[in-house]
Amino acid sequence: MAKNFSKITNILILALIIRLVLVIISGYHPDILNHVDWGIRFLSLGPKKFYENIFWGVSWPNQPFGSMLLFALCAALKNILFGGIEFLNQNFSFFPSFIIPTIEQNIHIWLVKLPFILSDIGIGYLIYKIVAEFKPDRPANGPKYAIIAASFFLFNPVLIYNSAIWGQTDSLINLLALSGFYLIFKKHYFPGIILFLSCFLFKLSLIIYLPIFGLFLLKRIKDWKKIIIPIIIFILLTFLLAIPFTFGDKTPFDWLWYMYTNRVLVRQGSMLNGNAFNFWALIFSIDISKSEFNQLFSLSYQFISRILYIIFLLPIWFKFFRSKDTLTNLLLALMVSAFGSFIFLTNMHERYLYPIFPIITTLIFLSNSFIKKSHLIILSIIHFFNLYNLWFYPSIPLLKNILISSNFLFCRLLSVILIIICFNYLIKYLKSEIK
Repeated sequence: MAKNFSKITNILILALIIRLVLVIISGYHPDILNHVDWGIRFLSLGPKKFYENIFWGVSWPNQPFGSMLLFALCAALKNILFGGIEFLNQNFSFFPSFIIPTIEQNIHIWLVKLPFILSDIGIGYLIYKIVAEFKPDRPANGPKYAIIAASFFLFNPVLIYNSAIWGQTDSLINLLALSGFYLIFKKHYFPGIILFLSCFLFKLSLIIYLPIFGLFLLKRIKDWKKIIIPIIIFILLTFLLAIPFTFGDKTPFDWLWYMYTNRVLVRQGSMLNGNAFNFWALIFSIDISKSEFNQLFSLSYQFISRILYIIFLLPIWFKFFRSKDTLTNLLLALMVSAFGSFIFLTNMHERYLYPIFPIITTLIFLSNSFIKKSHLIILSIIHFFNLYNLWFYPSIPLLKNILISSNFLFCRLLSVILIIICFNYLIKYLKSEIK
């Protein structure tokens, strides 16, 4: 046991070091400037005026207040750390002054990426825990396979790109949601429910998990107090966190409703396709100028997409609720649901395929008859092309030309592959005998 713990510790440290080195040498993805600007302005404006501000360095804030508090914390930490570095530079002659300009230019971006890098490490450890504990066919070798599973996730280049190069929030919200499901499965209901719900304080993209979450609680919990109490406590804590943001005669409830409906949901772009390789990219190509509110036969594309997605989901929900109460069944239902949302929903961004990767990586070692390692490689390569498309960072002219040529023909072909894989998983899940 000690030997395995030492191995996974070394793996986690190595994964962290690789990411930190990349953070320092990679510069910054253009999209991360939003997070930097939001953090700085939160500190200068304060919570009450933040969402009402009309002057922004990059774009309007379109994430819930949990993300803004995190970015503000990064900005505050940057001020403290850089102040300390300046003090050392001014008072100690041996301090290498030549590094001050580099640190001043980059330290804020480094700190903004750090929470998501650490979340990557957290997901890697969670995968290790799950596989070590639930490896069904060879439980004696569970820790060995668990180390391999964690490594598959931690050293997947496309996931490293997401956190260490781009600096996006996907790893954080997925860590919270998956940790919540894991704890609930282990019958630690109170922290599990709190952790899962907390992901919505940072972003709403995992709202696709809510139906499975509800069905999961119905299957497992007979004592309703175990559901109601943590939900009530979470709501109360959310109201307390919202108090500093309230203004005028708004109560915390009023402000939260206002924030999500008037400051978050309406600022997501409302695009027919937000650069995702999916059904809408296949039909209309990659064109972020098209609106999801455009109509076909008097129905908006947004409405059509939701109908298609619900049709896709209904057999998954039925299968999940009727199948055995196993971790494999839970993970399969979550993975196929997340994959389907990426394929069918409008305004889908390229990063929203992320949720399938920690789950697929885990399932390879829990249910290797369902998902193969080759699937993970194919999906990772396609996902990288999708993350790179339109942003084109870092600059690789040849790859850019391949992606955009012939009205994004290559991207549309990749969309076809993703659609085929998604339906393959759906059919296999519906036909499978869950163990």
